Amino acid sequence: MYLVTAQEMRNIDHFAIDTLGIPGVVLMENAGRAVAESIQRKFPEPKNAVVLCGTGNNGGDGWVAIRYLLFAGWNVEAWLVGNEDKLTPDAKIFYHVCQKLTSVHIYHDKSKQKLMKKHLQEAQVIVDALLGTGVKGELRPLLREVVSLINQQPKAWVVSVDIPTGMDTDTGMVSSEVVHAQQTITFGYPKWGHYLYPGADVCGEVNVVDIGLPTQFPADLTPKAQLNEPALWRGYIQPRNPWAHKGTYGHALLIGGAKGMLGAITMAGAVAYRSGVGMVTLTVPEGQEVSLAGKVTQELIWSWSGKSVFSAESAKQFMERASRYSAVVIGPGLGRFMGEDKWLGDLLSTIKAPLVLDADALNILADHPELIKLRDSEYPTVLTPHPGEMARLLHCSISEVESSRLSAARTVANHTGMIVVLKGRYTIIAYPTGKQVVNIIGSPALAKAGSGDLLAGLLGSLLAQRIPANQAVPMATYLHGQAGVIASQTVSEHAVCYQDIIVALGKAFEQLPLS
Repeated sequence: MYLVTAQEMRNIDHFAIDTLGIPGVVLMENAGRAVAESIQRKFPEPKNAVVLCGTGNNGGDGWVAIRYLLFAGWNVEAWLVGNEDKLTPDAKIFYHVCQKLTSVHIYHDKSKQKLMKKHLQEAQVIVDALLGTGVKGELRPLLREVVSLINQQPKAWVVSVDIPTGMDTDTGMVSSEVVHAQQTITFGYPKWGHYLYPGADVCGEVNVVDIGLPTQFPADLTPKAQLNEPALWRGYIQPRNPWAHKGTYGHALLIGGAKGMLGAITMAGAVAYRSGVGMVTLTVPEGQEVSLAGKVTQELIWSWSGKSVFSAESAKQFMERASRYSAVVIGPGLGRFMGEDKWLGDLLSTIKAPLVLDADALNILADHPELIKLRDSEYPTVLTPHPGEMARLLHCSISEVESSRLSAARTVANHTGMIVVLKGRYTIIAYPTGKQVVNIIGSPALAKAGSGDLLAGLLGSLLAQRIPANQAVPMATYLHGQAGVIASQTVSEHAVCYQDIIVALGKAFEQLPLS
C-alpha cells in the first residue's frame, strides 16, 4: 500500500477526477459513507453524535456521514465551523442535503460557544471533519477554540476524518492545539503524518478505507513510499528445497564481540540461524574466543588479533577466507578502539558481498565519513541506526532526527548510496533511489537492549541467503517487528527477552504466505 504526501494525494485525486472522470461528489459520497460505517461498526447501537464540519472537502465528507448516521437512527448535532459562502462546490451539495434533514448550527464566532460545548458534553461520538490534508501551520483562532472544546471531552469517542485537525499531513508536526483522536479514518492511502512523531500519537487507531481511488498510476504520479507488507517481498519466501545442503542457504559472517559485549554477537548469530541461513561464523578478538566458545554451539568461531578489542591490523585477516561468506555484518558488540578507522576502512574496501553496518560500526563511520568512499557500490550496504546513531551520522541532535525522521533517513541514503534502516516505533527504510518503505509492525516489547542485534543478525541471514537487498531489508524489518508482536502475546510486553523474540520468529515465518 502506498504512503502519500499531501501533494501526492492531491495528484491522485486530480487523476481520478480529471483523467479517469470519476466525479468528485462520488468520491465524497464514498468517503462520508465509509466514515459512518466505521463508526457504526464501533457502536452498533445508535448514539448521540456531534459532527463538526469545515468549509472544505473534508467537511463535505462530514456532511455525508451525518446523513448516513441520521438514516441509521442516530441523534446527530451538525455544525458548520466557518461561513457558508466559503463552502467548496462539492461540499455545498451535501451541506444543502443535510439542511433538509436536520438543523445545522453555524459557528463563526463565540456567540454559539455555549451551545457547542453543551452538545459536545452530551455526545458519545465526536467527528472531526474540520480540515483536510492540505492545511499547514498554526490553526486560526476560531478553529483553535473548537479543537480545544473537543479535547475537553474525555468521555467521547473522537473520530478524525483523514487527519486530526491541527496535524501536518507530511511531517506529523502538530499545532499548539490539535485534535486528540481515538480513531482516524483516512481515504485510499495512509499519509506520512499518521506514522511520524508527534502526529502518530494524536491519530489513535488509523483505518484506511477504499473509496474508489485508483491503485495504478502513470510513472510521474506514482508515490515514492509504501507501507511494509509481504506483497513487497513475497516472491522470496519459498518452501525449502528437499535436496538442499548447508551451502545452499549461504554463510553469514558476523564481526564484533568486544570484551563485555559478547552477548550482542551471540544473539545476532542465534537469530541468523533461526531465520534460515546455512552457516554462521562469529568473529571476535582472539582474547574473547574462549569466553565466546562457552556461549555458543552451532556457530563457527574465527578469532582475529586483539585482546579486549580488535587490533587495527586485524581486519586484514578477512582476506584469508573472504570467498567463504555470502554476507557480512559488522557491529554487534564491536566497541571502539585505537585504529578503528583503518580497521573499518580495510573491511569496507575488501568485502565483496552484501554488508550490514550496525552499532559501533555506525559510530566509527560517523566520526570518519570519508570511509564511505572505500565501499564498492556494486555490493549493497545496509545501515541500521537508532535515532542516537543517526544523530551522530548527521551531526545533529536526537530531537532533530526525531522531528524529521523521513528527511533524516533520506538524506543519509542519498549521501552514502546505502540503504538506511532508521529504527523506531515506525521504522523508516530509505533507499538511494528515493524510494521509502515504512514498517508499522512492532511492539514496545522490542524496546530493550539486544533488539537491534537481533535485527542485524536477521538482515545478515537473509542477505546471505542471496535475497536481493531491496527485498531482504523490508522482509527482515517486518519479521523482526512481527516476532515482537507474537512474543508479547505469549508473555507480557514487560517480560519479553531475546529468547522469546527468537522463538517467536519461527511463528512469524509460519504466518507468511508462501509464493
